[in-house]
Amino acid sequence: MDKQNNLISRAFNALVEGRQRQAQRYVAEFERTHAHLRNKNTDR
Repeated sequence: MDKQNNLISRAFNALVEGRQRQAQRYVAEFERTHAHLRNKNTDR
């Protein structure tokens, strides 16, 4: 049973890490494409 829990735990951790990388890529792309919006608030 311990091996099965280890396998499930590793699979879940891999799934979470994949989602984290996906979220990081999404945020980086959003910041690149919307950089002009960030600068508008500082030009006052």
